[in-house]
Amino acid sequence: MQMTEAGLMLHRSASQILRDVELVRQEVMAEGKHLTGDVIIGATPSVIAMAGAELIRACRERLPRVRPRLLEGYSAYLQNWVLTGSIDVALVNGLQPDSPRLVSECLAVERLFAIGPPGMFAGDPVGLASLLEHALLLPSAQNPIRSLLDAGAAGLNLSVSTVLEIDSVTLLKDLVRQGLAPAVLPFGAVKYELETGVLSASPIVTPEIRSDLDLIYLADRPPTRVASEVIDMLLEILRQIVSKKEPNGFVEIRHRASVRRKAKT
Repeated sequence: MQMTEAGLMLHRSASQILRDVELVRQEVMAEGKHLTGDVIIGATPSVIAMAGAELIRACRERLPRVRPRLLEGYSAYLQNWVLTGSIDVALVNGLQPDSPRLVSECLAVERLFAIGPPGMFAGDPVGLASLLEHALLLPSAQNPIRSLLDAGAAGLNLSVSTVLEIDSVTLLKDLVRQGLAPAVLPFGAVKYELETGVLSASPIVTPEIRSDLDLIYLADRPPTRVASEVIDMLLEILRQIVSKKEPNGFVEIRHRASVRRKAKT
């Protein structure tokens, strides 16, 4: 048996209503002494690699009745999951221009890095013009990181040449490791590979390519108290990482209370 299009629409609408009812129930429970409830947070591979495990550990210790669920994905996919109600909030590398019904908060800024096989980059900054002499492995044009790189190249009257467009961080890193071509990613996306020596990286300069890390959510479904607590905990973890002065790629980590909210209508 296969559902009709009308049936699929009804199923999606019913699922959304049930999710909204559950969020209301959790808000009521959160008014008690202990925060209780579930929260589904989407995040980019860079954020998950840098802070995902520590966030889960911190939640278990400090918010034992809260059950966070983390979903990893590229920004365009995360944005779509927020729009469909599949996840509560997401941390993305900037919004796509066609983003109706969404509110965004710029919570952090991170630098983009040139990524290569062992020995290709020694950690010293690499000029964008020099990097663009190579054909690159990059995500597709809908990815904000790709848009930032294209804009940086245009500012130098240059263009970006690609070997392949790949919307999988795991596959992209594996192909870089094999020597197919260099790539461009945030530092966190290759943190483990840099620590183990299977990849090399250098920050991009002249110009420096920076990406906003935005919290996004539906305008009519702002973060619950539970979600807000978990988001604040995540930002605290990122600030701790930056304070250690170890390589991390972050330029700035902001406090939500001081961030201006932008709505797309």
